[in-house]
Order: sequence, then structure tokens, then C-alpha cells
Amino acid sequence: MTRPTGAPAPAGARGADGWLDALHRIVPTPDRYLRFDTDRDSALAVMRCSPEVLDRLMEAGLRHRTEGDRVLFDDSDIRNVAAASGSGGSVLELVQRYLFRFAVSDPSEWTDARAWAIRNLGACPDDPGCREPWQFAPLAAGDFAGRSWDERVTDGPVDARGATVDGHPPLAEFTATVRTVGAVRRVRDPLVRDAFHTSLQEMRTGRMYYQAMPTELRNDPEAARANGTANCISVSLHLERVFTDAGLEARTRKGYLMGILGSDHSWVEVREDGEWKVVDPVFALLGLRQGASEEFVEFCLGSVPNRLVPCDCPADLETVRHTHQQSPAPTRNVVLVNPLKEIPS
Repeated sequence: MTRPTGAPAPAGARGADGWLDALHRIVPTPDRYLRFDTDRDSALAVMRCSPEVLDRLMEAGLRHRTEGDRVLFDDSDIRNVAAASGSGGSVLELVQRYLFRFAVSDPSEWTDARAWAIRNLGACPDDPGCREPWQFAPLAAGDFAGRSWDERVTDGPVDARGATVDGHPPLAEFTATVRTVGAVRRVRDPLVRDAFHTSLQEMRTGRMYYQAMPTELRNDPEAARANGTANCISVSLHLERVFTDAGLEARTRKGYLMGILGSDHSWVEVREDGEWKVVDPVFALLGLRQGASEEFVEFCLGSVPNRLVPCDCPADLETVRHTHQQSPAPTRNVVLVNPLKEIPS
């Protein structure tokens, strides 16, 4: 696989050619971070392409390892090829499209009160029968003037009604009902504003290629930047360092991004005028990819979107975690969301 030009895959690419083009656009996971832990069925569940397309990708250089009858892939490579494919049907493309449709709606819909039923399903890619303990990050909806009810953790086999976690059976579940409400705020500090726009421009031009990364890489912002890659975690951690080095009060946050579908998301917050303001160039980038205006970009520089549910969790921790004999273990998760018509007060 060769290094990409930096531009995202052209929307509307179809068939095997679009997938092969994506293979040469992504930034491959550096060898030191490679982890071949995604089997063929799980890869196809994420990519939602035909087995024949996956075979052609392997022939064209998609890295894989054969262990007996099993073929294993690096999870980040699979996700990045899927997101860049332009197929329109991969899980990554669908999630981004449905999560950010609101960015092109009337600005009043960015802040009005909403209610959601959340399910966060956790799975262990190493052991489909794993019985080790699970932890879920507690919600902090009140930090954004929201509320949560009926938070519950199920630690054990879950009745997911047919849902899987990238092809893995869910082994633990967090559920809650949440009310969210947005707020329009504007960051005034010129250093923060400049850092936001610099980060956004880096991703828009491809100088920093927006894509999935393994945990060790995305949690090391200097290494991620040296690799020419960015995602919401690495960007949040990088900006936090920029802000704190300048003497500002800043913190990273992880939470849930709500929509017809759901997702984990991370951002950075800066304390200004006695309140925490959200600074999120990745949110702006993904909105622009769906056709959002510069007004939405400005909204992402200080305002609280009504699609974010914060957790009591920094960017470099996961919303769901478990261990193997007291050592951190690989975890996959999927966030399911049901928008509610009745909005509790």
C-alpha cells in the first residue's frame, strides 16, 4: 500500500475499483502498531462488500496473516479502506452520513432539546466467551445541562436482538435514557481559534489524513502527527497540549454522539468566561463532508451540540473496558441509539 495523496475518496466511487483506489489512499497502520485480530467475517461485517472484493484487495496488498484456516486483518486498515471506499454502504460511511445529516439542517436543530435511549454493546475480539469483568464510563450529561435516567450495566451475555459488534457477540451492555440540549457559545481567545482552524485545515487538505488508528497510536498525538494521521482522539489530545502549554485551562472528553445511529466521540474543552467551551475541529470536518456551511464550522468553535452526551472519561480512555487476568484487553463496541419522541423535562 502506498501513501495517499491526502484527498478523501471521491464520493460515488463504485465497485471493486473504488475499493482498490481506497486501498492506496489510506495511510497504512505502521508496522509497530499492527494487530491482526480481525477475522474475515468481521472484516466483511464492517466493509459490507462482497467476498470477491475482499479477495481482490488482498491480492492488491491489503495486509493479512494466515493462521491455519483463518485469515486475519488489522482492524484499522479494514476500517480505513471501508471509510475511503466511496461504496456508500460500509458501516463507517453509513455512521458518518447518518450522524452528521443534522449539520446541514436549520441551526435551531443543533441546540433544541432531544431525548435518546442509548445502548453501548461491548465485545472481546480475542475471546467470544470472555467472562472477565467489564466497566463502562459513567455519563456526565449534567455537564452539558442535560440529564440521564435508568443507567444500567449488564455484565454477561446480552440479548442484542440480532446485533453484533463487528461480527463479534456482545458480552456486556450499558443502557440509559438521556435528555440533551445544546448551547451557542463562542471562543474568543485568538490562540484557541487559530489552533482550531489550523487543525481543521490540516485535515481538509490531507496534510493530516483523517482515519481510524490503533489505540496506542491515537493516544500518542505526537506519533499520530508524525504518521500524518488524525482522528478525534489524537486531535483532542494534541489541542489539549497546545492549550495547556499556553497556560489555558483545558481538558479532553469522551462521550457519545447521538443520531439515527450512535458512536463514541472525543473532543477538547477550554475554560473561558467561567464556562467550558467545546472545541471540535473533527466535528466541523465531518459536518463539512456532508455539506455543512461555515456557520456550522463556527458553531463547532465553542458551542455545545445537542448530539453530544459527555461521559466522565478523558479522550484516551474507552467508554467500555475489560481486562484479561487484570491486564487491559482489546475491546470492541457499538453504540445503538433510539431517538425518543417524548422529551422528559
